[in-house]
Amino acid sequence: MKQWTFYLMAALALACSSCGNGIYPVSGKVTYNGAPAKGAVVSLQRRGANLMNEPAIMGLVRDDGAFSLVCGDKGTGAPPGDYDVLIEWRPPSTLPKGLAKQTPDRLGGRYADPKNPRLHAEIKTGTNSLAPFELKDN
Repeated sequence: MKQWTFYLMAALALACSSCGNGIYPVSGKVTYNGAPAKGAVVSLQRRGANLMNEPAIMGLVRDDGAFSLVCGDKGTGAPPGDYDVLIEWRPPSTLPKGLAKQTPDRLGGRYADPKNPRLHAEIKTGTNSLAPFELKDN
């Protein structure tokens, strides 16, 4: 009986570790040539993960350059792990939702290429305040 209980507990632990309940607050700041990148979108993609099985982790840069991340419908924060950071900064659009993506990225796609990410972050258990992402023209 003890052996059966051990296996049941181990299976439950594995199942719960993948359900995403363990998310932790993540905040940071984005500047572009020294000024706040107001309106830029910051997204995290877990390194080496199948993105089809991962929740969307995103944040919008506020007026002062600060952002906080949200993990899909799981709440504020992100699960611990190593991530590639992608940043896209499109001007506000009055176009319908599908056409708004056609507006150009002010960063020229330099910080939004998932195949060649330029920025990285490690999310740890507990509150995470990331080092500022200081974007430049080059």
